[in-house]
Amino acid sequence: MSQRPTVFTLTSMHAAGMRLLVEGAEVRMASGLDPQTLRREVVGADGLIIRTGGVIDAALLDCADRLKVVGRHGVGYDQIDVEAATERGIQVVYTPGANTESVCEHVFAMMIGLSKHFPRMISALTAGNYHARTSMTGRDLLGRTLGIVGFGRIGRRVGEVARAGFGMRVLYHDIIGAPPEVEAKASATRVGFDEVLEASEYLTLHVPLDKSTRHMIDAEALSRMRPDAILINAARGPIVVEKAVADALDARRLWGYGADVYEVEPPPRDHPLIGRPDVMLTPHSAAQTDEGLRNMAVGVVEDILGYLRGDPPRNPVNDPATVLANRRRSGHSS
Repeated sequence: MSQRPTVFTLTSMHAAGMRLLVEGAEVRMASGLDPQTLRREVVGADGLIIRTGGVIDAALLDCADRLKVVGRHGVGYDQIDVEAATERGIQVVYTPGANTESVCEHVFAMMIGLSKHFPRMISALTAGNYHARTSMTGRDLLGRTLGIVGFGRIGRRVGEVARAGFGMRVLYHDIIGAPPEVEAKASATRVGFDEVLEASEYLTLHVPLDKSTRHMIDAEALSRMRPDAILINAARGPIVVEKAVADALDARRLWGYGADVYEVEPPPRDHPLIGRPDVMLTPHSAAQTDEGLRNMAVGVVEDILGYLRGDPPRNPVNDPATVLANRRRSGHSS
């Protein structure tokens, strides 16, 4: 009987995923997320699972003497040094699509809540001020213009719901245009970055974090937006310059801001946006639904165990096999 692989996990997960993991591997749970602990405890692991805590960098991978695959419980993988993993022949997988519906619904909750002044109204009612109900006028989403920056799985689903549920005009900006049939589902029109900023009454961000997207929503970008616009960030915190958002809200150059992610996580106590009445903020919890958590846990475990059995990865981030094959060919030819 072959020896069961060892999977080192930095996170607990949905029971459905844990059952699969325990059935297929020896499971080792990280006792801490600091670099020293992770470097010590990764030794001997064949697979590794990471959620939002911890960093998988070159120094850790150098300590991983048996590591073959890293699985991201989620969609964004910016805390994994993919290049370093590829150089070491380590496969990286993730769970695209697992939390699409969860994040999409979260975005609309923020869009609606800010449009109806929920933060202010809830605070006023809690303080006993029932008559605050007439102090501010909200607005409907119906027929308004939604801009989507990043038209991948989540962005496309947001566009579909916006069009079907609220009759919204949908614009999107992406470096790659979607196929006509995908655009048709949301009646979406691809536009340039400046146009999506200038035309949108609601602007929602769904891009990965990389050099091209870090701080893409800065003071200059905010200055191009309508003063009645609502900005939503459920992608990655560093895409937005949070101080610039606070300044825009102070100057009433922005209606409201909703975010589930932050430039620094967890955010500092003196964060410029937390506690404001014109924002809706949640603690990176958009995917924290039973359905989303189950999908991510089962998806990442199935891909990791499958890869360790010799199956091709279902949701690969990188292609270390090709890199290693090219090296071998180069070595033979030299």
